[in-house]
Amino acid sequence: MFSKVSQNRAWEPSKLQKRVDEAARQMADEEAARIPWPQLLEARQSYVKWQAFQHWVRAIEETERRLPEWLAHVVKKRCPGFEQFLSQQRTKERRWPQPAWYYLQQWIDERIFAKPRREGWMNAVGYYAVRDLAALRNDAYWYYCEPQWQRSKPAAYPSFQDWRKASEHCSDEVVDHFETASTLGDLIRLSRRVSPRILNQTVDLYVEWLVFAYWVHTALDWEDRLPDSVKREFQRRCPGFLETVVMSDGSVGTEAEVYFDRLLCWMEEQKFTRPRGEGWWPVLIYQARLHPRHQRLLDAWNHHQRIRSNRQRYLSFEQWSAFVNTYTFELEDA
Repeated sequence: MFSKVSQNRAWEPSKLQKRVDEAARQMADEEAARIPWPQLLEARQSYVKWQAFQHWVRAIEETERRLPEWLAHVVKKRCPGFEQFLSQQRTKERRWPQPAWYYLQQWIDERIFAKPRREGWMNAVGYYAVRDLAALRNDAYWYYCEPQWQRSKPAAYPSFQDWRKASEHCSDEVVDHFETASTLGDLIRLSRRVSPRILNQTVDLYVEWLVFAYWVHTALDWEDRLPDSVKREFQRRCPGFLETVVMSDGSVGTEAEVYFDRLLCWMEEQKFTRPRGEGWWPVLIYQARLHPRHQRLLDAWNHHQRIRSNRQRYLSFEQWSAFVNTYTFELEDA
């Protein structure tokens, strides 16, 4: 489930590796298309947390070269049934027993993620979860802790919560030691400027605004002018915006495209001043693109483009939002 990332500075994937990654992405997207996005989001967030827990256990066990009694108690409390699972697996593999963290990752795979594995959408969870900046940062911190602790064993190990907090505020040395691709390394550094809670809230808000922006586009696709219902929604959400949009001969694209582009610029400047001012705007955009609701929005939009000529009128915003939130499909039907 959770494997050590290959660490090579300035590493570039080969053509074969790119094809393999693209095939994995397509498989993940095919599985994700069938699952409501809130279910996907919950599973991906859970994956990141369990990955961090397994890293913490592994770092301590490999430093001590055994599973300390106090740590076994913590694992037992967090993972009911793991003690029996561990005993069974070691009995089966008596000749070449593995460390406890190895069986812990098996237990997490089989018990915590039993539903996505059974229903065939585990790739949709894992592929994007491991690309989450929190997961990458936890990878970096674990990769840093192991050799540091083995060289100089700490007087007391941090609790799991303290370990996660330390990961959130890790130093540049930790990121440099991880030797990941420079772009991802920069994003990990920038992500330390914002708490996970604030980042998640801001990503949710950003995607919600995108849902609104795409709805405006759908309305203008059906009408020659901005419908009154859309104007009212604009006045409620974006006071003063309509007065700034003046179509002219210099405008490039359809009216729908102009409104869409200018609305995106407006919302970034008016509604997201904090990430822009504090320097974590690239983090917001990266995380938003990983968000399953964002992908489902694009899927719903593509569906809308295909069938719009069959409809008599556009959806209300409430109908559009509900459509995006519940839309699923089989990839071969798209």
